[in-house]
Amino acid sequence: MNKIIKFLLLTLGTVVVLAGLAAALMFLLVDPNRYKPALESVFTQQTGLKLTLAGDIDWTFSPVFGLSLKDVRLSKEGGTMELASLRELAIKIEPKGILNGHLAMQQFLADGLHINWLVDADGVSNWQLDTQTSGSTGSQAQSNDDTTISAVIEQITISDASISIQDAPRGINAQLNDLSVISNNTNFENRPFPFEINFEVADNNRGADASVQISSIASVDLNRGNAQLNELSVKLNPMHLSGSLSLTNFNDSPNFSGSLSSNTFALTDFLDRYIGTPAQAPVTLPGQIDATSDQFSAQLSFNGNANAINIDSLTLTLDDMQVNADAAYTVGLAGSPAQLVYNISANALDLNRYMQGSAAEQQDTDETVPAATAAAQDTELPIDFIRSTNVSGTHKIESLAAAGFNFSNIDVDLRIQDGKVNLNVAPMGFYDGLITSSSSLDATQYPPTLTSISSVRRVNLAQLSQALPIADFAEGRLNIESVTSMNGRTVNQLLDSINGTTSFSVADNTIDVGIVKQVFSSISVLSPTGTDDLARQWPDQVSFSTLEGHLILQEGLAQGQQLKVNLDNFEVTAEGGVDLTARTFHYDTLLTLFGAPAKQTIPVAPLYQGVGWPAVCDASFDAEYSQFCGPDFSKVRDLFVQISKNEVERRVQEAVTEKLPEELQESARGLLNRFFRR
Repeated sequence: MNKIIKFLLLTLGTVVVLAGLAAALMFLLVDPNRYKPALESVFTQQTGLKLTLAGDIDWTFSPVFGLSLKDVRLSKEGGTMELASLRELAIKIEPKGILNGHLAMQQFLADGLHINWLVDADGVSNWQLDTQTSGSTGSQAQSNDDTTISAVIEQITISDASISIQDAPRGINAQLNDLSVISNNTNFENRPFPFEINFEVADNNRGADASVQISSIASVDLNRGNAQLNELSVKLNPMHLSGSLSLTNFNDSPNFSGSLSSNTFALTDFLDRYIGTPAQAPVTLPGQIDATSDQFSAQLSFNGNANAINIDSLTLTLDDMQVNADAAYTVGLAGSPAQLVYNISANALDLNRYMQGSAAEQQDTDETVPAATAAAQDTELPIDFIRSTNVSGTHKIESLAAAGFNFSNIDVDLRIQDGKVNLNVAPMGFYDGLITSSSSLDATQYPPTLTSISSVRRVNLAQLSQALPIADFAEGRLNIESVTSMNGRTVNQLLDSINGTTSFSVADNTIDVGIVKQVFSSISVLSPTGTDDLARQWPDQVSFSTLEGHLILQEGLAQGQQLKVNLDNFEVTAEGGVDLTARTFHYDTLLTLFGAPAKQTIPVAPLYQGVGWPAVCDASFDAEYSQFCGPDFSKVRDLFVQISKNEVERRVQEAVTEKLPEELQESARGLLNRFFRR
């Protein structure tokens, strides 16, 4: 019995020794660098890119048994620019295939990967390949030395990786650092496998960092050209997106579909982290934000292919506000225009706390923009898009509060067809009144021509003045009818060429005439007759039975505007313009008060009746109402001289008529005319 045991032990020991000798001989006889040409060749066949194994290939036993590749570089065939580099790569292989030249790769562990992604000003990526150099998609390949390589990979692990991204057209300059990828049972034979990607994003433009985590259960079938990402999760604190993505038939005619939904998170927190500039103060909002408000979420469902994108549904929710949308876009083919159809609907939207609340608040922002900079910020019209795309869009919103203004029952229809745009605004509520508008832009002409017809009905001026302080001098119901036309390829060109007429009236009005009193009080002081302040007895607030007028625009807003306003026995005529860049206006104005039979709403002495009293209205948009206008003193003095001269002449003429015989009156009038140099 003991002999048998000894024999078995001796046999077992012999086997172990022989196995050890065989393994040692294998590592001594099999040079791993023999796989270098095979790996480089197979990679080029599969991807169309050039793989350079600049370092040696060695056997490795930790962290996996297999091959260790150092100093790995990736570039385009015939190119000199390095697309990616890798400090070290460990490949787990199947031991039994080593001796017969079969390299079965089971696991990848990459360390120190760096990728350069560059897009030049023409939109060409450094990774873009010619179709002639792109590789095949098989899971097995054979190199030039008959070494068979298979790539059913059990696990992929990438650590300490980074990606440099510079996209000139989009203005992106970012770095992905601490990039790690973990994937188990990775394969391209439609068997599900999990993966997780983590990285830090450094935005070099903003000087901000963000942490991103992506995970999913993937299924990839290279032969059929299908890929599926289930249980997809994207975390960008405080936002968390979840859903699924699907790509089918990507070898021939790819189709895609997916759905994504977010958690409910604080929008201002997200804006502070990723939108505001960290070097400056965080994003501040005019409204009050507390822990129970500003809660945002989104849901998206989409599908499409190389020629079309469909958004089946998009829902954005912010507290009690909700926006729903759907859209379908088709690429233009064979000279036919692209097609875009969309619909947007929403309930009551209050966006005041996310933007400046009124014209007065907007002033603070505008003052920080230099005039020269503002003038340079012209906006080009999307003429190429209008000529190449047909659009049909509807917009229905229960109510909208934005920048201090309130609108209700919004129903806007947009149509772009064959280079012509039509925008129709159905009657919508605006401060107890209605606004209606119809505009059309013909981009087939050169330059493009824009025409617009707008109507404002019975808008409550007292309510409007809360959002537009410049209107606080009046109360009543405002009515406006406007017809304008303009042409140009930019917003400034349109404004500089505007022509049209706007008529207006105010019913049930009460007008603050303080500025008129101020002007006539100054005029009274210059009167050579020593007339007392003629405006002292006027009330500060006046109700006119008739308040109507019109504004004529000719070749832009800067000059040539003609304004006329009739208020019972008071008439205002003005000519001038506005400077939108400097936010100022200048009008040369005549103020005329009439006597009977006009209704004497503003009573005035005969001396001042029927005379166009010159005034200058020259101020900035944000000036106090009382500072808008003042008398033109030099012209007022000349006018008083002329009035005095006319009064003397009138009295002399009366004396001639009353005192001289009729046969001498004609000769006397001739002498007087020569005296007064008529």
